[in-house]
Amino acid sequence: MVDGNELHQAPLVNALVRTGVANVKGVQDGSRAVAALRDQSWDAVFLDLDVQDITGMQLVDILVDRGSKAGVVIMSSQPSRLLHAASGYARARGLNVIGALRKPLEPQAIRDLIDDFSLSQGVAARGVSLSTPLPDLSAEALRHALMAQEIKPYFQPQHNASNGALRGAEVLARWHRADGTVLCPDVFLPAFERAGLLESLTNYMLACAFETMSTDAHGSGRLLAINVPATVARSTHWAQSIADLAGVAGVDPGRVVIEITEDGGALCNAALSGAVTQLRLRRFQCAIDDFGSGDSSLDRLLCVPFNEIKINRSMLQQAREHPHARSVLASIIAMGKQLVATVVAEGIEDEEDLQMVRNLGCHVTQGYLHGRPMSRAAYMGYLLRSGNR
Repeated sequence: MVDGNELHQAPLVNALVRTGVANVKGVQDGSRAVAALRDQSWDAVFLDLDVQDITGMQLVDILVDRGSKAGVVIMSSQPSRLLHAASGYARARGLNVIGALRKPLEPQAIRDLIDDFSLSQGVAARGVSLSTPLPDLSAEALRHALMAQEIKPYFQPQHNASNGALRGAEVLARWHRADGTVLCPDVFLPAFERAGLLESLTNYMLACAFETMSTDAHGSGRLLAINVPATVARSTHWAQSIADLAGVAGVDPGRVVIEITEDGGALCNAALSGAVTQLRLRRFQCAIDDFGSGDSSLDRLLCVPFNEIKINRSMLQQAREHPHARSVLASIIAMGKQLVATVVAEGIEDEEDLQMVRNLGCHVTQGYLHGRPMSRAAYMGYLLRSGNR
């Protein structure tokens, strides 16, 4: 524990000892901290940003250079914005930041944090098995997954923020492998991109969504949103092919939201502008996904005629804890309402989240409060229950 204030440090060290931690070392200055980090590997490191001779930020760099796997807790009496920025920097550099806490710290908060960290370490250790084979992500396996329809559409509900009415759902991909395991997109999407099959996967998911809409009598008037990488939506020809696909399926394009994901860079914005314009002319809704992250920047919002803006869950997570993040969220929602027709917030986990974005004027909410991604059969039941309500 690196803390420049001995009177503050002593009770915190005692609190750690009372949790059953076998070896706790407290130091008051950066030079002793450097020596301690050099001489021994630590499971957890508490860093005070306000140490004078070597700041907590410099100690973060030292931990990174040593390849530290420790759980890192960043502490400070500075404004929350500095604390938030420091923890974000540490995470971006690859450290396992388990807490960012304002001083003075309560001993019970320290004990709770260590208990949670110990539990997570135990779960992680039990969850890793050297005998578990890695999934086959070869181009041949990916093509087979599409042909055999092993990749299934899952549906996460979206609700109107003002009155709670069901608006529709976002369609998400899950790979049901023959061995019974189910893979999420963060596992297989990079493989599809490397294999040059991202467009095939996208068109497959669009076809699944259109088939669901065309056969669902209970979902009349509900929307379905489908993720489309910016690198796929690169031409008016592609956009028209999607319009043709919807026409063959008998689907109303006005019930489809094409969510353009945060990739491709600024160089693809001109082509993306043409594709989205074509989709809008064919009456599709078009959203900029994960606004504020990746390539979903203000430049893209200005270039491309979206009529929906979708706020990433990470923005909501930050807004829960930091006043300056709430101000940024409020500004994004206000700007979105002026520039586009609809503002969607994902990552709504509880009633407090819902009330926060509702008060800020958000139109649509999505998250675990409403429901986790579910199978088509489960979503049909959800539609029926929502209709009855």
